[in-house]
Amino acid sequence: MGAEAEPTRIRLVCIGDDEVATAAHIRKWMDTRPLEDLEIEVQFDVDLSSALEILENGDADLLAISAVSWYMCQGAPDTMVTAALPRRDENHILVANDRLDYLPHKSIILAQNRLQRRQLRRYRSDFRVLDPVAFADMIGRKLPADSGLDLQSWMEDLRATKLITGFVSERHLFELANIDCRRHMLMTDARENSARFLPSPLNGLTLLISRKGFPKSLSEKIGDAESLTAWACEKTILDRIDLDIHDRLGMIVRHRQIPSLLNQAEQEKDLLRSTSLLDSEGDIVDIASMVEILIEIVDRAGERTLLLEKLVQKEDAETHSRLLISEWEDMLKVVTTEHAEDIRLGPARPPFLDL
Repeated sequence: MGAEAEPTRIRLVCIGDDEVATAAHIRKWMDTRPLEDLEIEVQFDVDLSSALEILENGDADLLAISAVSWYMCQGAPDTMVTAALPRRDENHILVANDRLDYLPHKSIILAQNRLQRRQLRRYRSDFRVLDPVAFADMIGRKLPADSGLDLQSWMEDLRATKLITGFVSERHLFELANIDCRRHMLMTDARENSARFLPSPLNGLTLLISRKGFPKSLSEKIGDAESLTAWACEKTILDRIDLDIHDRLGMIVRHRQIPSLLNQAEQEKDLLRSTSLLDSEGDIVDIASMVEILIEIVDRAGERTLLLEKLVQKEDAETHSRLLISEWEDMLKVVTTEHAEDIRLGPARPPFLDL
């Protein structure tokens, strides 16, 4: 496709079947986003190697894939991330009869992801939060070979028979299975002084991949600027963080409006943030939206958290993402270093954060 021509029809291949969030995101995007005079033809249920071959041969213009999958495969030659769809369902859900605060004491909750297990322990230390594999071994039951719907059905059967209180899943799987139970979003923004649940890096992002030369004006028309910023910044940060701790990192990059930031600062009694956004007369310093970068890591028991938060101008977001890594590494080194015995500081002590 030449850079000088802007087509009126786009052929798109989507990687994954209905159990993959990407397909659900594409369908919602097709239903909700006005495409003006663009006609989009979508082919679903294609694996990565086949989709790349279709794209390379010119039989498709765009390839839709989750940002997590594209990051893990490290991209492909002669391709580029041309756009990103609006971020959807980046937070996991808890399937249970009641909200976290009202679940019984010592409730058993199953969660595949190490990050969510630690965040749930942080929220309530009495919870017994377990990996489904570990719980299957404990009760002597066979675990499904496949994750996704099969694993969710297995956990739902345990919940329905009251062997567990609840389990963590993803929204698109919950809706696909039509489970007769309440779901509760593990929210990014804390409410009523409760702990926040930052999502896993890149979660909820769907990328549109093209061959080099795709018209920039068209990619801007069909893509979402906030999601593209999130992809660029989160990828930059992940590239510089040890792969061994990726599964216990919480991270999100997003655009924030100034009034929303001021409301949050008032609720959290954050005087520093309030004064940084207002001048001496109490007027907003800059009416343009800003980019918020949040990254956290929770210790094994869920008792301690290292959180780094940045609020930067949109045009400087990628630069600050690179600078943030140095600060993060310095902080992480301090909290994970053992304290040797010292005459002045006292006896030897274990690290503050047990990863």
